[in-house]
Amino acid sequence: MYNTPKRFPPVCRFYSQGTCRAGQNCNFAHVLPFGDKANGNSSDKDPYSIQKAIRDLEVEQVEKKYKANIKKTTNYQNHTSIELALPLESDKQIEVHLVIPYNYPDLQCTLQIYNLDLMPEIQSKIQTAFEDDEWHQMKHKTLIQQLDWLITHFNKFIS
Repeated sequence: MYNTPKRFPPVCRFYSQGTCRAGQNCNFAHVLPFGDKANGNSSDKDPYSIQKAIRDLEVEQVEKKYKANIKKTTNYQNHTSIELALPLESDKQIEVHLVIPYNYPDLQCTLQIYNLDLMPEIQSKIQTAFEDDEWHQMKHKTLIQQLDWLITHFNKFIS
């Protein structure tokens, strides 16, 4: 006559210890303990982290925008590297190797320039300016914004 809601069964103490022999026939709830170390709780290697989602999204944006200019994209265990030739305003191109670390929004990406016609001093000057610029500290800039900054400020470094 009275419909009482079915109560959730109590937690199986054997399952939480990893030794329940009854399996699915057990009358108790098989719930993983909170904060289980088997879940891979280490946040720095979490494959579904927000950082990975941001990094993957921004890499896709770079691949879309510079599709014709990308030579190679390689995913490594701790970083993603993109080799591309950025078009400059003066009908030249700058050969760039962009290294995006696994924790990209938290760790800054690095840049290597491979133009043979540029002197090594100018290459290192551009690389340090790219990595030390104050807008990195102000707020997060996307990879597209960083590459656009490089293209617009490139002539300033050559002169």
